[in-house]
Amino acid sequence: MNIQQFQYVLAVVDLKNFEAAAEKCFVTQSTLSTMIRKFEGEIGIKIFNRKTKPVSITAEGEEIIKRLRIVLNEIDALENLVQELKGEMIGELKIGIIPTIAPYLLPLFLTDFASTFPKVKMIVKEMTTAQIQKELKIRNIDIGILALPLEDPQLEETPLYSEPFLLYDCSGEIVNDKVSVGNLDYSKLCLLQEGHCLRTQVQRICDLSNESTKTGLNFEFESGSMDSLLRITEARKGMTILPYLASIDVTEKVKNKLVEFSAPIPVRSVGLITHKFFVKKKLLIELKNTIQKAVDKHIPSTEEYRILKPL
Repeated sequence: MNIQQFQYVLAVVDLKNFEAAAEKCFVTQSTLSTMIRKFEGEIGIKIFNRKTKPVSITAEGEEIIKRLRIVLNEIDALENLVQELKGEMIGELKIGIIPTIAPYLLPLFLTDFASTFPKVKMIVKEMTTAQIQKELKIRNIDIGILALPLEDPQLEETPLYSEPFLLYDCSGEIVNDKVSVGNLDYSKLCLLQEGHCLRTQVQRICDLSNESTKTGLNFEFESGSMDSLLRITEARKGMTILPYLASIDVTEKVKNKLVEFSAPIPVRSVGLITHKFFVKKKLLIELKNTIQKAVDKHIPSTEEYRILKPL
């Protein structure tokens, strides 16, 4: 038996498909299948039931797979330890980031981080929170950047910063410099579509107010992008709620319609998330420090934030 066989087995486990696993491992399906059969023959245990679709795992196979993950995690940890002892920062770093953070946070730190660690190849992809959780668990990505907390026992969370929300008001109803959560007309609120954690967070803001049950608008719009959300909010003379970093590079026209919340200010907690067996600890710390340094230049500090816990 060898490490390559272990990797082939886990690829099939994670993807539940021999063809997809072969593509991930850059081998033909026949090669991958032959190597797995050879491994099963060596240990005398059948890991997969190939007659089911998708492929299923035998009871004995479940126990073997648990041990294979431990073995490969220890090998990864050893390789990472060797690199750190040599002072090396090399390899790939695959990052998943939610769409309501990506366009505003990435420009603030990505270039500096890539320049500081030129031997680290960064692969960044926008994903929903649910996708990030799934991809972390099957080791398709290394790190997620999203709103915390998730409280997933298989994942570890590293807080980065707290980001206040702003009101984008195109209704013309807000005349003061600041507005309280309880004084909004929630019937005019436009939201992102289901699947975006920002939608859930905004709904939690609504829940803070007894006025959240107001209705009366015969129009409902759910956007998949922040840009569309701003445009439709303006067209419908409605309101929406934006994270602070989304306001940095907007036009003056948009800025003139942004209103701060009065205390207690609703905010979201943004952080890094990794698998509990993630081994690139030093690189994680460097990423955390780089992001925090970049964000500190843009987000105001306050003692009045109310932390909203996403569902």
